[in-house]
Amino acid sequence: MCYVIITSASLVWFLCSLLADMLFAVALVTPKWLVGPTPVGQLSSKSSSVGIYTRCKVMLERGYHCGRFDLDGLFTDSSVYPGEWKAAMFFASLGFVLLSVTVMLTLLTCCRQAACGKSIHNLTACAQVVAGISVMLALFLHPLGWRADRVQRLCGPEAEPFYPADCSIGISFYCGVIGVLLTFIAAGISLKAESSNMRSRVRRRVEAGSKLVCIP
Repeated sequence: MCYVIITSASLVWFLCSLLADMLFAVALVTPKWLVGPTPVGQLSSKSSSVGIYTRCKVMLERGYHCGRFDLDGLFTDSSVYPGEWKAAMFFASLGFVLLSVTVMLTLLTCCRQAACGKSIHNLTACAQVVAGISVMLALFLHPLGWRADRVQRLCGPEAEPFYPADCSIGISFYCGVIGVLLTFIAAGISLKAESSNMRSRVRRRVEAGSKLVCIP
């Protein structure tokens, strides 16, 4: 029989997973991992910045210009795209894809609790932990590339791993950090969501023939 079970724990689990996934997406596509200083005498508050694979430049002729790095894949010369950033891009993308899949699985658990004899809640929680670790690795690898010429032109020659010199950490980096924390929290909530779906009140409603069970 087809039925849908919605509990407060499963709803919080879904929303937490969705929010973390959105934060990962923001961290991936926005160029605010490192923000350069505002040039002296510039009227605009905008500054040049770099992200995990995008960048923005303040240009006298063209104003404020944003775009992707000129990439030809992971084998691009490291002087253009630091090797540490290539690895960070890989792990961040892996984490985003995994977490996106788990968001779909959180919806599946409303009508199915197991697959091939395995708890979907547990499988999803494991995938979320792997996603969180992947993005955490990306957050660690990105600062290792701060000795690159691109970063030193933006932040000053003193820039080195984990020391951005004249630059500041941008909102995109913090979105990644918050996303990782929410991902681990979501993995923990999955255990509560599974137990709430198996409560006696839920089983009685299902046995009574209810196709939609909403339990706070």
